[in-house]
Amino acid sequence: MKRFLTTTAIAMTIALPAYAAQDQVKDQIEDAANDAATAVDSAADKVGETVSETTEKMKTETDRSMVQTPAITAEEGYVSVEPASVTVEELKDARVYDGNDEWIGEISKIVADPSGEITTLVVDVGGFLGIGEKPVGLNYDSFKLFRSDQGEDLKVHISTTQEELENMPEYES
Repeated sequence: MKRFLTTTAIAMTIALPAYAAQDQVKDQIEDAANDAATAVDSAADKVGETVSETTEKMKTETDRSMVQTPAITAEEGYVSVEPASVTVEELKDARVYDGNDEWIGEISKIVADPSGEITTLVVDVGGFLGIGEKPVGLNYDSFKLFRSDQGEDLKVHISTTQEELENMPEYES
């Protein structure tokens, strides 16, 4: 019996610090897990904020569907024409002007839906002598078209400035 008690005492002496250490390790693991959860929550909040900011920025940036038809009237020698009366050939390479009647680019591509109705005009803006131009896609409805009295010249107007167009995302077909 004495031997049993001695063995038990020795075992307890050895095991007790291990049990105490086990509680400390458990507490350290819980603390590390809580720290990791806090870091993940913080990162998720930052990602959520970034997504919200990006979404808001995208909403506030000029979008091709948000460009308004310019409220301008035909200048002398030009008459307003309905978009349906203009052919693709007339639109291709037509010069585009802003609301101040300043040349800002030209139409480089015309996009139509499966029924053949024109939906998007791609305007090349910026650059110099055709180098460095940026293609920007805009809804066809956002343009106002004018034809010269002689019927030869077509002017395409949009309310957006050249700077606003240059800040829009590049059109990719």
